[in-house]
Amino acid sequence: MNIKQLSTLTGAHSYLLVIIILIIIGLMYGANNFALFQIRDYKTGAVIYQKPVKIGASFTIAYIHSVTNQPVYEQFIIESKNVMTLTEMRYDSFGANLPVGPNKLEKETTEFIVEDGYYLIKYQNRKFNSFLLRVGQVVADHTLIFESDNKLRLQEIVKPGSSVELFVSPLLEFSEGRTVN
Repeated sequence: MNIKQLSTLTGAHSYLLVIIILIIIGLMYGANNFALFQIRDYKTGAVIYQKPVKIGASFTIAYIHSVTNQPVYEQFIIESKNVMTLTEMRYDSFGANLPVGPNKLEKETTEFIVEDGYYLIKYQNRKFNSFLLRVGQVVADHTLIFESDNKLRLQEIVKPGSSVELFVSPLLEFSEGRTVN
């Protein structure tokens, strides 16, 4: 047997090694920079929607308020592989459960801003591992809007009136476990 034939750095072996190294680098990048946004049916526990998202990306929950019949927008940022942060809420008329001024809570004080015909609430420390949402049956039409302007109407994936849990988890499960509230 020729020593040259045993070399792993010649011919097809070198290409295979480069491909393996690139795959490992890609997996490490994905594990550190992306999370998996998921929606779970609260009753069954089944994951009914999932989407890879970049850490630092934002999404908005848009819905029609049941009393004012006006749109409300709640913006979240994917803070880490396990945490979503509510950063702001925007609406144009007061209604039940909508803030009418700044709130001082134990761990944060919200800002209340009036601009461009909207009331804007800015949150500083509103973090969630997950949260529950009851999908509107009549008026709400809960819709998720992602940065790429992709929209997902929740009524298209679950029956109106259903409860769903929204959460993020590591894109690659071996990287770390998910904390559940």
